[in-house]
Amino acid sequence: MENPKKRENKIGLSLMVILLAASLFIGGLFGFWAGYVTNSSRIDNLEGQLSIIEDQIRSIQATSAINIQNQSDVLEIIGNIENELSRIRNEIDNLEAPSSNDLGSDEIMEEIDDLKIQLSTLQEQVNNINVTTLIHEDVTYVIGENYSLSQLFEQVKESVVVVQAVVSPTTTSQGSGFLYNYSGQIIILTNSHVIEDATSIDVTFSNGTIYSASLRGANSNTDIAVLTTSGMQTEYSPLSIVSSDLLRVGDPVVVVGTPYGLPGSMSNGIISALNRTITLEQTTLSNIIQTTAPLNPGNSGGPMINYLGQVIGMATAIVEDSQGIGFVIPSDTILQEVVEIMS
Repeated sequence: MENPKKRENKIGLSLMVILLAASLFIGGLFGFWAGYVTNSSRIDNLEGQLSIIEDQIRSIQATSAINIQNQSDVLEIIGNIENELSRIRNEIDNLEAPSSNDLGSDEIMEEIDDLKIQLSTLQEQVNNINVTTLIHEDVTYVIGENYSLSQLFEQVKESVVVVQAVVSPTTTSQGSGFLYNYSGQIIILTNSHVIEDATSIDVTFSNGTIYSASLRGANSNTDIAVLTTSGMQTEYSPLSIVSSDLLRVGDPVVVVGTPYGLPGSMSNGIISALNRTITLEQTTLSNIIQTTAPLNPGNSGGPMINYLGQVIGMATAIVEDSQGIGFVIPSDTILQEVVEIMS
């Protein structure tokens, strides 16, 4: 007859083996899941990086369309870059496809790193395009003679919204926002300070339609927030965001928003300074654009656009009791922050 102690030892040993096996299984499962989440986030970053390059390409194409000199050379370079971007987007789609499950996590990570290097190379090529050959100054003269600001307003008005945040039963915050297409998803961009501490957020379009919005993410250090809404119809067109790197003092600009809660308001002016640093309560914002386009409470979060209807900044602050001193977050900062928040 078997000794009871030996039997207990066998049972204990069996339990230890089972627990060890379970621990190894759970650990492996957790490691797989952690790897999957990490790779998924890295793929999102790739898509964001690719979208930024595509926006910069569209900006250069729009500018070069106004100019004849060296246009064919520039467009040939852009065409090659676009082909590479299309190939990379296909590879990213393949990584997200079920067939990519045949690859190990390490293999997927290696492919992601390789695509990231390729995108960085393309980004450098875009930055090295000789924008001086596009005669950026001519944009002002051509548009000044041939473009209607009323037509420009009609072009963008449906993409600009009123943002109203309920902070408490007796307190609301009101600002502006605009639509942007991030990797196929329509989002709403506004200032972080407009929706700070909000318990609920509504966005109102120019036709009076109101949708409930959710906060996807915000960064008070850049004063940028991203909102999403499930009820928004697809008929609304997002605005294009182009690089602010091409901006110069004296460039004409337009701001669309809802100053003092008056929807559908538009003001125009010029860029009066670049690379300003301002302090808002406990936050310091750097690389800020100064503009003469009148800004008032309620303009916060609204787009500053060029005469082609492209977003080059976001209204953020004013100097009280001043005339012609407003501050705008540059579009390059917006694009970088959107990638961070959406990832």
